[in-house]
Amino acid sequence: MRTILGLLSLLAGVFALADEAWVVVTLDRIEFDGNLVEWPRFKGNPIGFISVVGSGNVCQKLVWPWVGWYTIADEGIELAQETEGIPIFALPAAEMGPLLGIAIQFLGNYKYDWDHSFAPEALATLEEALRARLTLPVPPGLPGTPEGESGEGRVEVREAPYLDFTPHFQVVSPEAWASGTATYTVEVSERYFLQGETPAQVVFQYSIRRVSLPEGLRARVSLAGIKTVESGDSFNGEVFIQTRALSGFAANGAPLQRTARIPASGHYSMGDGEEKVLSVVLFEGEVRPFLYVEVMVWDEDSPSLHDQHDLLGGLFGLWLPWRLSNLLGGEKRLVFPKSTPDGEVQIYLRVELLS
Repeated sequence: MRTILGLLSLLAGVFALADEAWVVVTLDRIEFDGNLVEWPRFKGNPIGFISVVGSGNVCQKLVWPWVGWYTIADEGIELAQETEGIPIFALPAAEMGPLLGIAIQFLGNYKYDWDHSFAPEALATLEEALRARLTLPVPPGLPGTPEGESGEGRVEVREAPYLDFTPHFQVVSPEAWASGTATYTVEVSERYFLQGETPAQVVFQYSIRRVSLPEGLRARVSLAGIKTVESGDSFNGEVFIQTRALSGFAANGAPLQRTARIPASGHYSMGDGEEKVLSVVLFEGEVRPFLYVEVMVWDEDSPSLHDQHDLLGGLFGLWLPWRLSNLLGGEKRLVFPKSTPDGEVQIYLRVELLS
C-alpha cells in the first residue's frame, strides 16, 4: 500500500507541472491491395514510405522502416492495434505556422534496397513539392482537402530501387489542429504500371492531434525477448532484430532516434516455438512529445550474402504521455503477436515509468 501511495504522490508531483500543447500527426493504419513482386508470389510485398510534414519554416522528415522494408501480404491490414502508429510530425502549438502541410509517399522496395539509398533524393523532391504548396492559399473546403498528384499509367523503364505510389499532399488551416483529433483516410495507387495491369493500392489513415502534454514524464522501454512461432526456415532460422526508438524531431527535421541491431553481428539460431530472453533497453528518458518504438525481427536466409532477409514480424508501438501515465503500478509487460508471409513471431516489451 505504501508503494502504491508513493507512486501516486510521485505522479501527482509530475503532473502538477505546467502542461504544454503540441500538434502531433500520426499514421494510424495501412491497408494494401495488390502485388509488387511477380516472383515468388508467396514472399509478399516489400513496402515502406517516406513523409515530409511541415509548418512555417519547419519540415520534419521520416523514412519507414528505418532499414529494410515491411513485408505485407497481397491483401493486408496493418497498424491496427490500439498501441500502434507511426509519428510523422510533432511541434509545440505555439510554434505552428499559418498552415500545416502533409506529404506521404509509399514505396515498394522491390530491389530490396536495405539501406534506403534512395531516401535523400526522394525526401528532397517531396519536400520541394510540399514547400511550394505551403506558399499557396488553403485549398477550398476548410480545414483543408486532400490533394493527389495526377498521372497516367504507362510503361516506363526505371533504375530506381523502388516502385513509387502517387504521392499524397494535404494542406490544412489551424481549424484542423485547434482541438481534439482530425482523422483522414486516403487511397493512393501505384504510379507507374504496365498497360493492362491493375495497379497496387494503399489505403492509409492519419490523424492530426492537438494534445496537452505534461512535463517531466520519464519512461524506460526494454526488449525482454522474442519467440519465433515460425522461424521462416525448414530448420533453424538465422534470426536478428533491428530496433529504433524515436522521441521527436531535431531542428533540421531529422528524427531524434536511437537505433540498434541485436545481436550487433551474426544471428541467433532459433527454430519454431523457441524463445530468446533479452534485456535490451530501447529507450530511457523523458517522453516529450511521444515515444515510438520500432522492433523488426528478421531471418537471414543466407548469412554469407547479407542481403536475403525475411521479415518475421514488426512492431510499431506509439505512446503519448497520457497513455503511459495510466500504467497500473507504473510497469507493464506487453506481448505483441506478429506475422508476415515469411513467418511469425511474438515480441515481448517491458514498459516502466521512472521517478
